[in-house]
Amino acid sequence: MEKKENQPKGHVTLKELHGLQFEASGFSFLPKYKVQSLLAGRHKSAMRGRGLDFKEVRAYVAGDDIRNIDWKVTARTQKTHTKVFSEERERPVLLVVDQSSSMYFGTQQYLKSTLSAHLAALGAWRTVEVGDRVGAFIFNDKEYQQIRPQRSTTAILQMLKTIEVYNQQLDAHHPPLSKTKLFESVFQKIRSSVNHDYLIIIISDLRGLSDTSLHHIFNLKRHNDVMVFHIEDEWEKDLPMTTLSLSNSEKQVSISNSMKKERKLQKKAFEADKELLIDQFSEYGIPLLSFNTKEKGSTQVRNLLKDQ
Repeated sequence: MEKKENQPKGHVTLKELHGLQFEASGFSFLPKYKVQSLLAGRHKSAMRGRGLDFKEVRAYVAGDDIRNIDWKVTARTQKTHTKVFSEERERPVLLVVDQSSSMYFGTQQYLKSTLSAHLAALGAWRTVEVGDRVGAFIFNDKEYQQIRPQRSTTAILQMLKTIEVYNQQLDAHHPPLSKTKLFESVFQKIRSSVNHDYLIIIISDLRGLSDTSLHHIFNLKRHNDVMVFHIEDEWEKDLPMTTLSLSNSEKQVSISNSMKKERKLQKKAFEADKELLIDQFSEYGIPLLSFNTKEKGSTQVRNLLKDQ
């Protein structure tokens, strides 16, 4: 079938991801606002960022800030003690990049897999630009590759090359596989390799996310910051009012204009699932940011994470 002019491009290239270095500006992963402002949820939680880390308690010296007096130690020792802080120098970023089969879908300007690759590239370039280390956990339906956080262009290019390889393995002729067990395995591996004080950014459509996977993510949040870049396509939440023939290479189904009830059920189910996800992540102070396949990743990430 001849490719239409507005049909999303199938695969990304290393050159394309490298070029996004020049668009990685105007946003920050260290927001000065509360997480609640990013969500529709009810619970407030401040993001960890560059600031002061507790170092030690020592005897009070004239001129010390009285706001830093440790009253518990002072009461116990009967001598005034003050808390000493050191400046936090960096926070490594781990990009969790979904390049599984369900991501090879898109009816607008981009495929979900393409947008995922673009957001990962933008995040990597931006992180190194501000002086922090960046690593990645890139996975598809069958395998994963973990790249330890580093602070160099060479490391980023290795990461982007891996994303390119995984992205170009995606094939529309194979139906999407269930990701439930895949997600559980991925997040269990991340839990075993990440200690604390990371910023973990999950870039995925989250299809097949189970309670077990959520449990792993919430445990990661205990000692790290976690953000979710949720990628969705217009047709997933609201099928267009036209006759469609959908196929997964094994089965084919037609949806006509007369199937209004089915369309309403599809929209209602999508909205209910999305609201549940937002509430679950919000409960643990995890911002869920929605990205669509219509706009450039750089435009969307700037709008959602404006550099303040």
